[in-house]
Amino acid sequence: MKTLKKYNRFWLIIALPILVVICTLIATWIVNSMDYHHKDNDFFTFWLAGHLVTQGESPYDTAQWVAGYQQFQMDIIPNPAFLYPLPLALFFAPIGLMPFHTAYVTWVLLLELLILASLAAILIIQTSSRAILFCIPLLVGIIFFRPTTLTLTQGQVSGLILFVIVGMAWLWQKGEWFWGGILLGLLVLKPNLGFIIIALLALWLFFQKHWTALLGTLLSGIFLFATGMLYNPHWVIEYWQVSSHKLAQTFGESPTVWGLSALFIHNSPAGMLTLGGLGALLVLLWFFVAVFRAVPTRKPLTIIALAITVTLLVTPYTWTYDQLLLLIPITGITFAMDQAGYRFSITAVIFLIIDLFAFLLLIPNSILGIEILNAIIPLTILGFCIWWIKTLPSR
Repeated sequence: MKTLKKYNRFWLIIALPILVVICTLIATWIVNSMDYHHKDNDFFTFWLAGHLVTQGESPYDTAQWVAGYQQFQMDIIPNPAFLYPLPLALFFAPIGLMPFHTAYVTWVLLLELLILASLAAILIIQTSSRAILFCIPLLVGIIFFRPTTLTLTQGQVSGLILFVIVGMAWLWQKGEWFWGGILLGLLVLKPNLGFIIIALLALWLFFQKHWTALLGTLLSGIFLFATGMLYNPHWVIEYWQVSSHKLAQTFGESPTVWGLSALFIHNSPAGMLTLGGLGALLVLLWFFVAVFRAVPTRKPLTIIALAITVTLLVTPYTWTYDQLLLLIPITGITFAMDQAGYRFSITAVIFLIIDLFAFLLLIPNSILGIEILNAIIPLTILGFCIWWIKTLPSR
């Protein structure tokens, strides 16, 4: 046994540097292929926010924000200020000290490693003797998943959020409920998803009486709030003004039940609110019933997968790159099908079928000039989750 462990450690030591080199080359290629000076670029917003806080300036000050875009010759200014909580800008401060191109390559490299580490951790958490069989199919699936491509090219934070959630699941699986709760609280860094995921998982934690996890979540949120207050005592008000204005502008355009409702009733505000609200209510009710009936032995990763799928459907504001988080429920569905006795040839291609479906949706989305139809992906995953819960009630 000791010889086997030394053998595995030897190959790990060799493989990791090679993996980093390959990912660095891919990151460099991605960044060099981006015409970021003349097109909308999400990473620049994160880099600029980090850069501004290193200069003692505010990413919510429109004049300073616009001046930053002009200083670095970015032609398109998509928003008048930073759309995320101030603690996220502080997180990007070290990257904001780097030249933009170097920072971009570094961030894309880090995203690649975080996504790969997340997939590896999920496979380990599954504790299945057949997990190694699904390593390659799931890796290929995540490589060709459109949200992965968008996350890397746009330099979005979805990879970081995925890693935090998987880390939380890992800790909870090991019984480290407090530290998992600490990671859960960090999700407020992306509040359009984080607040809903926190609320849904807090409900489950309450039912299961995991008080230390709830305490960890609370302390983590307080820490982030206080950190931002130390830099700018008015950041919450300033952030709320910017984010609420953005939500009002884009509400009904996201790939969610709200967007589908707006599409079906031709953007009638009253109809969208009624139909979208009904759809969101039904999805949430299903989650509440699933959580209420959850047995204590159900894996935390299962509840997390359900919470992610529901959140991506009911949140008022999200985009396709956020669907990278669907890696967690897709992996869970794959192993659920394997446990239910489906052939390997079927379960191994589930992710690839979803990949193909996501690319096919580009056709009607391009014709209509929208992203709304991408909501069909989490809606499909929700259907699989319902089957999962009914077929394997104790998993």
